Amino acid sequence: MRKSALACLAATAFLSAAAAQNPVSVDAAGVVTPRTPLALKAEQYVRSVEPDFLFNHSVRTYLLGAIRLKARGIAFDPETAYVAALFHDIGLVPAMASTNFSFEVDGANKAEQFVKANGGTPEQARTVWNAIITHDMGGIYQVHQSHEALLVGAGAGSDVDGVDPKVIPAATVDGVLRTYPRLQFKKRFTAAAIDHCRRKPISQIGWLDTLCLKVAPNADRGSVEDEIASAPFAE
Repeated sequence: MRKSALACLAATAFLSAAAAQNPVSVDAAGVVTPRTPLALKAEQYVRSVEPDFLFNHSVRTYLLGAIRLKARGIAFDPETAYVAALFHDIGLVPAMASTNFSFEVDGANKAEQFVKANGGTPEQARTVWNAIITHDMGGIYQVHQSHEALLVGAGAGSDVDGVDPKVIPAATVDGVLRTYPRLQFKKRFTAAAIDHCRRKPISQIGWLDTLCLKVAPNADRGSVEDEIASAPFAE
């Protein structure tokens, strides 16, 4: 117990010192990556629980999303956006998953708890939660969300589906990939999504719902008709 406490204090001191010396750093493609205590702790935590391909995807999500928003002149808070991007797929990790919730809800809940426990504001925690929940629902769902939510959605979509070179030049994308390689992302991400659907076939609220229907077509998803008919009214 004492050794754990001392190790925790030492890690906290190291992170605080690093943040004080370098609150931001220029990462791939000239994007500013926050080096605040919260950002460093989030990065360290997510790296420790996600497989390498998923961690790299999370960072690429931030970088590509930031590039896209900068090109459109949309401002955002780097720390909040970075934390949301880091946590946005953590719900696909079995050890981080709940019994019944979708991976978006699991990731949002984990991130909200983490932000609150590590010095973030309630508003920041709420922004992170909303950004993760909506990141794979498309622009129509994000239109009333924060700029940080727009970043995570744009970045995740760019990394999964590809980027129009008219939006982000190929050389810029190559720079991001050299720094944070894909590591067989297509194969490994698909496997993680399928595994999630096998474990929780009726949990999905968004993007993975069609995959879960394919993976587990016979899972009991309930019935809207039965729900309406079972209401305790005479008519």
